Amino acid sequence: MELMAFLLFGLIFYTYFGYVAVVIILGNIRNKKIIKKDIEPTVTLMIAAYNEEIEIAQKINNSLMLDYPKDKLQIIVVSDGSTDKTDSIVNDFKDKGVELIRVEGRVGKTEARNIAMKTILSEITIFSDGTTHYTESVIRKLVRNFADKSVGMVSGNLKYKDNENTQMGAGQKLYWKYETLIKESQTRLGTLTGAIGCITAFRTDLYHPLPPNVIEDFTAPLMFVQDGYRVVFEKEAICHEETTKKSNNEWFMRIRVIRGGITGLIYAKRVLNPLVNPISAFQLLSHKVLRWMVPIFGILLFLSSLWASLISTSSIYIKILFILQVLFYFIAIISFALEKYEIHNRILGIPLYFIVINCASLVAIYKVFTSKLEATWETDR
Repeated sequence: MELMAFLLFGLIFYTYFGYVAVVIILGNIRNKKIIKKDIEPTVTLMIAAYNEEIEIAQKINNSLMLDYPKDKLQIIVVSDGSTDKTDSIVNDFKDKGVELIRVEGRVGKTEARNIAMKTILSEITIFSDGTTHYTESVIRKLVRNFADKSVGMVSGNLKYKDNENTQMGAGQKLYWKYETLIKESQTRLGTLTGAIGCITAFRTDLYHPLPPNVIEDFTAPLMFVQDGYRVVFEKEAICHEETTKKSNNEWFMRIRVIRGGITGLIYAKRVLNPLVNPISAFQLLSHKVLRWMVPIFGILLFLSSLWASLISTSSIYIKILFILQVLFYFIAIISFALEKYEIHNRILGIPLYFIVINCASLVAIYKVFTSKLEATWETDR
């Protein structure tokens, strides 16, 4: 039991820290460059929206202010069966060249984009969300990567804002800085195996229509990798979004994202073949599959270290390992209780964020094998 506990701890440690160290080292050794040039291909900025009447005007105004030739930029809002004033607000910008594509029947963001993509003629398409604020130079920073013929998709740099200084916000910002570090290192190693859905640019003619219930920002990059193209991270293409505020918001979002990710990986399973895609297979197994398995490792670690601690001959190290787990979970419980009373401690919130995303992963794995993932969801506002 003691050996099992240390092996499980080693797996968790590798997943969160060892893999990062490995990919940083390998990325710096290989350091695969991207040929960047200031080019101006035709671009379509596609904004996905469902009942975004509160945010959509601000998003369109932000898009109209982007630094890119107006005759080479098309702005489209894809409304997935919106039932509020989203469509009428978009139509108010018609005289400024903003187009509305309404998809009837509420088919989900991925399928709505599939439908809209049939009308796109530009060289490059950028996917965005209705709540994402772009910095002025975003398009130029993204498209310069397409001067490199090996690049099929470019992911921008999402930075979260947490104006209310919440526990979930602190955890999400820290987690995203960690993910950004990985994306930079994966790019130097060769290619990403995931993108950021609210700021993703790609060659239009390489787009693959996807199943409605997969997460596009994870599955679409895998299709580009399967076709032999690089997916790269552009650090200077910056956008902003608000963090989630409470643990229940993060909980439901994570369940949906992980379910869609697992479903998407099953769909694009050929990219896991180490003989064909060794780098991508290594990244996906280390960064995604093991990450999804962490809650299972964690439960087994707690039980095995508890059992080993009860044996009189067990080492002091196993007892320390068990005590640290108890302390970690206790802090998370305290943090959750404080949140109920609108008391936020950003340091105590980090263990809570870890628990929330991993419990969500456990539920998502269960749901993948017990129910069909719906293509639509309600966004918390």
